[in-house]
Amino acid sequence: MPWDPGYIADLRQMLVQQYMLHEVQHHDLQAGDPNGQMPRVPAAHGLIDIYKCLHQGEFGVGHTIDNPAGFRQRLYQEIMRETAAEPLSEPAVENISADGSMLRINLRALRHHYGDDADRAADDLARVCIQSAQVTRGSSVHFFETLDLFKMLNQAGEIALAGHVFAFPTAMVNTFLSEVHELMRRIRQVPVFSHSESYRRLNRPSYRVVTRPVLEGSPLAGILEK
Repeated sequence: MPWDPGYIADLRQMLVQQYMLHEVQHHDLQAGDPNGQMPRVPAAHGLIDIYKCLHQGEFGVGHTIDNPAGFRQRLYQEIMRETAAEPLSEPAVENISADGSMLRINLRALRHHYGDDADRAADDLARVCIQSAQVTRGSSVHFFETLDLFKMLNQAGEIALAGHVFAFPTAMVNTFLSEVHELMRRIRQVPVFSHSESYRRLNRPSYRVVTRPVLEGSPLAGILEK
C-alpha cells in the first residue's frame, strides 16, 4: 500500500523534535562534518527508545488503571522526587505521534507550571491519565508500517537537524526489526519495551502518556500553550 506523503512528513517532523529534545544536546555539533554528510549515531537513544515512542504514539497508554488512588499517590511521589533533583530544560508537553493525538507530559516541567501545588498537579494529571487509559486505539498493522517508515527515513538520512544527520546503521535497524517480529511471533502480541539504559541515564525520563483530546478537555489544557 502506498505511503501517505503527509503522514511521512509528519512522522519525520515528530522524530526530529524527539532528537531535538533528547539527543542533540549530547553531541558536540561543532566537530565533524558541518554539512552533515557523516551521519551521527544517536548517543542518548537506542532503537528501543524509538520503538517505544512509536509504540506509545500508536497504542497510547496501553493499559487500564485498576487502582486510581494508588496511581495518584505514586504520581505525586514521583513529581516530588523528580522536582527535588537537578532541573532539566524540557517542555511540559511533547508530541509522540505523527497525527499529534498522543502526548507525553513531563513531570518536572508540570510541577514548574503548578508552582508549589504538587497536590493539584497530581490530581489533575491523574484524572487525565485515567481517562486516557480508557481510550482504546492502535493497529498492529499500522504500527509496523510506521516502523518501516522510520527505517526508510533513517536510511535515507531524513532525520536531520543543526546541519547534521542522525542515523542508526542500516544493519542494526534490520536486525532489531527482525528480532521484534520474531518476538511478536513467539508471544503473539506486539512487544512492549522499557527505555534503554543510555536514554534513562542521559535524559532521566519522567513522564506520563495521555491523549490530546482528553488533555484539551481538562484543567491541564493550559500547558499546551506553554
